Amino acid sequence: MNFNLRLKQLRQRHKLTQSELADILGLKPTAISNYESKRNEPSFDKLIALSKYFDVSCDYLLGVSDAYLPVGGEVLDKDIVEFFNLYQQLNSSATDELKNYVHYLIYKQDRS
Repeated sequence: MNFNLRLKQLRQRHKLTQSELADILGLKPTAISNYESKRNEPSFDKLIALSKYFDVSCDYLLGVSDAYLPVGGEVLDKDIVEFFNLYQQLNSSATDELKNYVHYLIYKQDRS
């Protein structure tokens, strides 16, 4: 997945308009639109600001890695990345339901 698609996915997941994200980063409203349509690319400073805001690695934003963040110096394994990608597609109601189900599975596992 390319930078433009990852940025759009993250922005939508955080329920931000392009203008809102531009304001957060101190950019003109058209800047995010230009990033998402591949007309422009962010400077290193803006790329770092985006990665910090969305709490992902620059490598993830750039499509170098599918891991959101390195964990303990190691990259997350493919199963975890796949789970995160699926999780990102859920709305807030579904994420709450998933969390409840995971708590149930842990409870069930601990009782076995």
